[in-house]
Amino acid sequence: MKKILFATKNESKVKRFKEGLLKNNIEIITINDIKEDIDINENGKNAIENALIKARAYANIYDFPVFAMDDNLYIEDIPEDKQPGMYVRRVNGKRLSDEQMIEYYSNLAHLYGKNGKLTCRWVYRNCCYK
Repeated sequence: MKKILFATKNESKVKRFKEGLLKNNIEIITINDIKEDIDINENGKNAIENALIKARAYANIYDFPVFAMDDNLYIEDIPEDKQPGMYVRRVNGKRLSDEQMIEYYSNLAHLYGKNGKLTCRWVYRNCCYK
């Protein structure tokens, strides 16, 4: 079985890919499995640049392929300065917990949404690096 390092701590992202890759004889190892989290400055201009930064950083340490992902969130009908873009979990320079994210985006939905609902678009970018 081939192994690939998925450069994420986000178990929900891992679940999206794990089953399909296992069917193709590929095992996913995550940062949580290797117990070595390196400090990566994701300073790209967009999701693909950040995915590539993460993939390269881990590929320089481990001798197997690395898969990295980054996503951006765009919300219709909210001001540009409120758009999460690459900073879905970081608001005003602060990293939000799951509970804080729910509260923050719920407040946006109440403020800008139609009947408390917003239309959103996720942009996903993936990168494999060896």
